[in-house]
Order: sequence, then C-alpha cells, then structure tokens
Amino acid sequence: MKTHSKEQIEATANAIKQHFIPKNAEENTFSFHFTIPPSSNYKVCYEKDAKGNWSLTSYDTDDKL
Repeated sequence: MKTHSKEQIEATANAIKQHFIPKNAEENTFSFHFTIPPSSNYKVCYEKDAKGNWSLTSYDTDDKL
C-alpha cells in the first residue's frame, strides 16, 4: 500500500469534509474514513476552533478498511 504525503491526505480530506461536519452545532470534533485509490485507507480527525472553523488535527492509515 502506498503512503501518501500529509499534504495529499489533508487536501483530500478537506475536499470532502463538508459531507461529514456534524449537524449538531454543539459538536466540537468529528472523524471519518476515506480511501485514496486504489487501496490507501485513512482516518482523519477534525476539531472546531473558537471561531467555528474546522481544522485537521490528526490522521492515520486505516488498515482495517
């Protein structure tokens, strides 16, 4: 399995994060899994700052997918 750069993972996650942002405004964190074809799986975590902006806080390869 190819490992992608932090920049590639973050760009991909940021491009699709709007589909995963919690509807509940009280939530301050969320995470989701995604695949960069053909078979690189990742889990990313986001956190909301004081201004309400979501920022990537961590990522990891997800070999369980």
